[in-house]
Amino acid sequence: MAKSLFYRLFGLRKVPIETRNRLAQEGILFDEEGTSCALAFKGFKGERKSSLRGWQSAEAGSLIITNQTFYVALPFTILCDKLISEGVKHFSMELKDSNKLVMKFDAEKLFANSSGELSCHWRMQNAEVIYRHLNSLKE
Repeated sequence: MAKSLFYRLFGLRKVPIETRNRLAQEGILFDEEGTSCALAFKGFKGERKSSLRGWQSAEAGSLIITNQTFYVALPFTILCDKLISEGVKHFSMELKDSNKLVMKFDAEKLFANSSGELSCHWRMQNAEVIYRHLNSLKE
């Protein structure tokens, strides 16, 4: 649905080919590569980003869910590539409407060398289905 302009023009946040091949072998359930998202930071520190408080919109992000893996790639090399059973423990979700999903991540547990609060507001066609699927895994 809402592929980022930067993704469409420059391939920003494109999943590396070797990672894409591995995820395809696992059986991709949801593929939201290059999706438009907005990020909210509060006391966040990561490898290439620090922010006491901030907001960035119109970013390109990727969310891919397979039978085994929870993969998230966000700007500033914020990357999560974990087993789905481990990944679902470390974020909360809220469905804003049928095409907007908000994920509040436990940055310290999901992203390498990170701490603080990080939320991602995804705009995607499958938001409701992804929300239901991830909630069923949390139970």
